[in-house]
Order: sequence, then C-alpha cells, then structure tokens
Amino acid sequence: MTVVSSRIFSLNPIHYLNLARKEQISVKRGKILFQIMPKFQFENPSPSNDPYYANPKNVAELEHRIEEIRDGNIKFTVLTPERQKELLGI
Repeated sequence: MTVVSSRIFSLNPIHYLNLARKEQISVKRGKILFQIMPKFQFENPSPSNDPYYANPKNVAELEHRIEEIRDGNIKFTVLTPERQKELLGI
C-alpha cells in the first residue's frame, strides 16, 4: 500500500491512478485517508444495455437461479386458466 499526500497526488495524478491498478493507493488529506481502487470492467450481457444487468450481483443471482433450475431444485407449477380463476376468485 502506498500513501501519498493530496498535494503530491495532485502534482501527478495519472501516475498514481496507473499505480492503483497494481497496488492499493491511499491519499491522505488532513486526518482522512482516501483509498483509490480500480473498478473492474463488467460487460453488460443485455442487448438493450439494461442497467440491471450491469450490476454483477444481479447477474450472479440469475446464474445461481439458473443452476438451481438445471439441478432440479426448483419446482414449477403451470397455472391453467381454470386455476387462475380459482385463485382470483372469479
């Protein structure tokens, strides 16, 4: 981990941003430390570029549910029109 003052960082920010790809960088300003960490690129699998799929946690949850379906851990019930009416009280 490298700690630099905010003044030093402001003199050459590109150097420290590039260095942050390899190691953790902290910028000290007064008594506060700001950490610079890279945000990993994540390819959005949605053809319409839906922001829901830009969140890796959402994609991981979908993949987990697909695995459960493939393993047979989830049972599906098909609602016939008669069953739908019964549930809705029609």
